[in-house]
Amino acid sequence: MKGWFGTFLLALLLVDGLAQTMDTVFLAGQAPIVGELRRIRYGTLHFKGENLGNLEIDLTHVQTIRAYGYGYRIQTAQRQFVVGVFIPHGEPGKVTVYDGFENRDFEVRNLNEVQLIHQRFFRRMEGRAGAGYSFSRSSEIGRWNGDFVLEYDTERLDVDLRGSVILTQEEGRLSRERESLQLLGNYYLNPTWYGFGLVNYQRNLQLGISRRLQQGLGMGVHLIQHKRGITRLRTGAVINQEFNLEGTRNNSLYEWPIMLDVTLFKLKKPKIRFNTTQTLFVGLTQSGRYRNDGDTRLSWTVVNNLDIGLNFYNNYDNQPPVEMGENFDYGMVISIGYTF
Repeated sequence: MKGWFGTFLLALLLVDGLAQTMDTVFLAGQAPIVGELRRIRYGTLHFKGENLGNLEIDLTHVQTIRAYGYGYRIQTAQRQFVVGVFIPHGEPGKVTVYDGFENRDFEVRNLNEVQLIHQRFFRRMEGRAGAGYSFSRSSEIGRWNGDFVLEYDTERLDVDLRGSVILTQEEGRLSRERESLQLLGNYYLNPTWYGFGLVNYQRNLQLGISRRLQQGLGMGVHLIQHKRGITRLRTGAVINQEFNLEGTRNNSLYEWPIMLDVTLFKLKKPKIRFNTTQTLFVGLTQSGRYRNDGDTRLSWTVVNNLDIGLNFYNNYDNQPPVEMGENFDYGMVISIGYTF
């Protein structure tokens, strides 16, 4: 993006600001809503309405959009990647995007990902946090589970920090049964390809892992960008440091990862979203070793910002770090989550 793009947007705001200082969403059969367009994702437009608070609007109800802000990062179902501002289109169901060079017309329903480019650091962050608890009276065992996601976006970079934990409560003691913390960054090279880097921490007592530290780099591709779903594939190389429950440390374990990420969403009520991330690790240092890490989530949006989720995790290791240890672990947890 040219250096003068930001200057252009500022000038555009100053010239047009007297006529319209707030973003506007034009809806079918309703009065326009003014406020701030924050994001479009999974078929839902996130909008902070003036005197209305945070709104979630189904894209199928949107006729067109007017929004400047400091610009938006836009990805479409046709694998187009644009940074620009929204100008109302005369034809219902369409919107014009000005990218600093030309006007480009798009179908509103094909706007897969739209992210407002904020100037301030903390306003670029969004997230979700969830928690759940289950208890069996017969065994007097309780299980706490929690998970969170923090997302940070810029013009071509997005960074996700996500984690989860399962704690087992038995006879008044808490045991850290399973933990995961991952920092993943994607840098978009074009509408299809992107580079990624990751740092990962894991703990899984069922597989005999006290902790695993993992770092990796690679390339990713958008296999499918559709108005009802997104599929991504990543591959590269990772290096692990493993500590098993017996205190043994294994350094420099190289692996070849193949990561598949699938997200599907339903726009009409009830709003349902399905996501699964499955990763196959092929051992390079340890010949013949294969591992699988997977997380699957099915969520139902009850009201704005509040959802109920069903999480399923699966882990497999044909050469677990502890002799005679388990090589397969799976589980399911229910949680209530809040998006912010």
